[in-house]
Amino acid sequence: MPTNIVNVGYGSTNYYVVSPSPGAKLLVDCGWPGTMGRLNRELRRKGIDLEEVEYLLVTHYHPDHAGLTQELRNTGVQLLLMDTQVSSVRLLKDYMGPDRGYVEIELEGSRVLKEEDSRAFLIHIGIEGEIIATPGHSPDSVSLILDEGIAFTGDLTHSLLLPDGDTTCRESWSKISAHGVTRILPAHGGSRGY
Repeated sequence: MPTNIVNVGYGSTNYYVVSPSPGAKLLVDCGWPGTMGRLNRELRRKGIDLEEVEYLLVTHYHPDHAGLTQELRNTGVQLLLMDTQVSSVRLLKDYMGPDRGYVEIELEGSRVLKEEDSRAFLIHIGIEGEIIATPGHSPDSVSLILDEGIAFTGDLTHSLLLPDGDTTCRESWSKISAHGVTRILPAHGGSRGY
C-alpha cells in the first residue's frame, strides 16, 4: 500500500505529513517561528490533528524549515535529528536572536540518528525508506527517501539548475538517483518527476 503524503505547507514552503498504514505520522519540515497557529490550521484543514503527528524530521536548520521545532516538541512531537545536523541546531539559535519569537531547540530527548541507522528506525515506525545526507543548499541538508521512489529534498537545488562547478549538489543528486527515485517533493514549488 502506498504511503499517504499530505502537503500541509503555507506561504511559499511545503511541509509534508508522511503516514504509512499502519504506522506513525512523520512531519517533514515545519514553519517559521510564531506560525504554529497557521500550521495547526493547515493540518486541521487537511484532516490531521496535531496530536496525531508523532515525529518531526527537519531537512535543514533554516528558519522556514525548523522555526517551529521546539514548539512542536513542546506538544509531544519527537525530533528525529541526524548526527550531521547537531551543530546546525545551535547555529540557528545564534542566527535567530532573541527578538524573533524563536523558541530555542532543546537537543535533550531528540532521537539522534546516523545515516546507516535511519532505515531500521524508519521501519520501526512503519516507513520503508531512509534518511541520507544531501549537502549542497546547506552542509546539514538531508533527504528522506521512500522505497516507493519518492524523495523529500528540502531546498536542494534541482540537478538541472546547477552550475557546472557545483560538485557538492551533484554528488547529493547522485546519491538520490542511486535510490531509484522517480518523484521529488521539494520544500518550495510543486512535486515533479525525476
